[in-house]
Amino acid sequence: MKPRFGLQARFLTLVCVALLISVVTLFIVLQRQWAMRKEVLELSRSSIQTLVLNRLRDQAKAVGANTAEALINPLYTFDLEIIGRIVRDVLVQPDVTYVIVFDPTGAIIHDGSDGIASYGQVMSDPLAALGIESNALLIQQDGDVFDVSAPIRIGDERLGGVRIGYSLKSVRRYEDQATEQLSSHLREIGWRYLIGVVILMVLALGLGIVLSVIMQRSLVRPIRRLAEAAREVEAGNLGISFPGRDSGDEVGELVRAFERMTEGIARRDRDIRRIANTDSLTGLANRRAFRENLDNAITTANGNEFALILADIDDFKPVNDQWGHDVGDKLLCRFADRLRGVVNSIEEIEAKPARLGGDEFILIAHRVGDGDMPIHKILDRLGRSLVDEFSRATVIDGRTHQFSASFGIAIFPADGRNAAQLMKAADLAMYAAKQDGKNRYRFHRRS
Repeated sequence: MKPRFGLQARFLTLVCVALLISVVTLFIVLQRQWAMRKEVLELSRSSIQTLVLNRLRDQAKAVGANTAEALINPLYTFDLEIIGRIVRDVLVQPDVTYVIVFDPTGAIIHDGSDGIASYGQVMSDPLAALGIESNALLIQQDGDVFDVSAPIRIGDERLGGVRIGYSLKSVRRYEDQATEQLSSHLREIGWRYLIGVVILMVLALGLGIVLSVIMQRSLVRPIRRLAEAAREVEAGNLGISFPGRDSGDEVGELVRAFERMTEGIARRDRDIRRIANTDSLTGLANRRAFRENLDNAITTANGNEFALILADIDDFKPVNDQWGHDVGDKLLCRFADRLRGVVNSIEEIEAKPARLGGDEFILIAHRVGDGDMPIHKILDRLGRSLVDEFSRATVIDGRTHQFSASFGIAIFPADGRNAAQLMKAADLAMYAAKQDGKNRYRFHRRS
């Protein structure tokens, strides 16, 4: 007799089919879960790496350019004390491993050490050759080191250059820690969902599929949105709102960690901008910020007059030679404070003082309000106030110092319609004030 395919056999067959489907479904779910975990880790690592490296590159560019500009005068006067002070100030910044100031031949002038044991040695590391030859700011990478090379020039003459090395070890370490933390969270989440999937598969295959869909929606989609937000941050949009920050699970913790990281990057970005545009000694705008302000003033003038006033302290070098650079620095700070005080006392103008370098200061003066007084008369009053102010002695460290200043005034557009012409006109006017006996102001002749 042929065996009958009865109800029990059919049931066992159905059970076997159900078990087989369950196993296949479980295998598919496990495979999908592993693929999702890999996708999340790759997205997170890529976003963190790109974001942190780009920010470090921007920081390295800004610090390299600012350091090269700060070293112009000390390197020109070959003041190793000030060069060492600037180098050590950069060395204490996070992730900086070395700072080297070198001459045009590549010989080391200062490396931040007290004895400068490497003084005079020609740099021979793999990145040195391009750094010495480069006429513009250059970033190179060798393994875990970012090397920023910036030439130091005064006019057309190259005085040398500066190299700053940034270690990427902390960046790699931070990347590995963040990825490991995310991987741990994902493993924990994966096990939690896996147990739920197994239990639900025993009850019903359909409920297991629904749970798999829920898992995908609750995990992968927020991470993808987080990756999109991270790319926005990479593009410079630091004010972006991260999705899912109010979530109470591990994804919410990751989102809040990204927010804290972005806030830290924004603070560092603000600090970099402040350092790049501020004179570290006097707190005034530096040459870079002044040129931006001048270009903006010319662009937005629309034919309205404004003045460029160049100031130079008379006989400043003897102060440094007799009393030392510390007293000279304090005198420069005192000069900047008194300059601000005089400018702020003239209600008819609004001015932005800046330090060009050394003992040279400059300010852009705009007329305020709709008064009928010609700008020449306002500037004449300002010039007299400046000369009167700097004719008075000042006390530094209990010692009375008598110093004065000469001022050259150029007016837009009469004395020049671009930045170069205005700067030259103000410089000629200041030179005329020096020639006429110092401690006075002069207008450019054409105005």
